[in-house]
Amino acid sequence: MKISKKAQYAIRAVLAIARRPPAKPVQIGELSESESIPVKFLEQILLSLKKAGLLRSKRGAGGGYFLDRVASSISLGEILEWIDGPFEPLGDARDSPNTLTQNVALTRCFDELRGLVDEHLHGHSIQDLLDMERPDDVMAFEI
Repeated sequence: MKISKKAQYAIRAVLAIARRPPAKPVQIGELSESESIPVKFLEQILLSLKKAGLLRSKRGAGGGYFLDRVASSISLGEILEWIDGPFEPLGDARDSPNTLTQNVALTRCFDELRGLVDEHLHGHSIQDLLDMERPDDVMAFEI
């Protein structure tokens, strides 16, 4: 499984936005610079994530992008599926059967793999990733 550059950028952008206080929007230029994501590509990604209901935006001076939901309710799997589509280890082979997909045991094995990957990715939220970034020996308090 290889995650597209677009999906990698989307995850990094959401994490960067989630690191900010909820009332402070992140501007595209600032996000582009801090995450080394080309502006034009970032604009497309942010619009997709906004359409998905993961982000919202505010126009004008002091505007930018915010999370539209709390970080703990946005899963890594949700972002990846929105950007790259569902994880399919056999690709579109199910639509055009070949010798691999005609083998029931192999099909079952790959279906099980897809389930495990989906469970893992949907089991990790943006908040979980933020928590993983914090050193274990540091206590953090938010007011």
